[in-house]
Amino acid sequence: MSMVFDADKLSHAYVAVDAALAHTLAMAIVCGARGKARPCKNCIHCDKASRHIHPDITVVDRLDDKLIISVDQIRELKQDVYIVPNEATQKVYVVKIADSMNMNAQNAFLQILEEPPAHAVFILSTTNPAALLPTVRSRCVELRSRAESESVEARSEVEDIVAYFINALNADVVSGSNQNAQNLKLMECMFKIDKLDRTAFNDFLALARERVVLSLRDSLSQKLLVDAEVALEKAKEMLDLNVSAGHISGYICASLIKT
Repeated sequence: MSMVFDADKLSHAYVAVDAALAHTLAMAIVCGARGKARPCKNCIHCDKASRHIHPDITVVDRLDDKLIISVDQIRELKQDVYIVPNEATQKVYVVKIADSMNMNAQNAFLQILEEPPAHAVFILSTTNPAALLPTVRSRCVELRSRAESESVEARSEVEDIVAYFINALNADVVSGSNQNAQNLKLMECMFKIDKLDRTAFNDFLALARERVVLSLRDSLSQKLLVDAEVALEKAKEMLDLNVSAGHISGYICASLIKT
């Protein structure tokens, strides 16, 4: 895996949600090739980095008998960070399972992030960035693999469609829309979900039903919301039976649109 990498725009700290991405980034930073497509995987720096023997890449990990990265380990890092690089132009510190840093360790790490030497770059590798202190995250650029980014985008799309769906169900109460306008909103929503793949469609049904149940607690559109809950439950059964998304969205639409 390579990346488009501009050394002139290098940040001093990153959060990588994928361990392989963290390793590739570290290799790209020490890579001796010119240009933005790095790592080249041909230079001596890339060779050493791939074999995990590059003197300017330091990995900080939990000790064998510990569940956390301690403040003492971060203090050792701080002592080393001001020493100039051995071979590359930058020194890279990869903190594995960065969310295992305890509070004291994170606060000590924050002090390094606030005034880092120009030659140092830090990569926090963690699948749970939310476990890091907000002050630590705010000083880092968060990176995701292509698959992770696409997954986040897909979840965001489903959440947007669910929000549109709930808004359509409550349109007559919230905005005073007439029946035709509400029907149009519901039809537009069905066109949106018809374009989802099977995984996203399943996510829509689960999330939409959850939001419908929540809306039932305090909405005046009780009848339509009850109908929506029943329709979504039936739609999930149809999906499990491999009925196509087009047929299922058509069923939901027919169940909710009133004449």
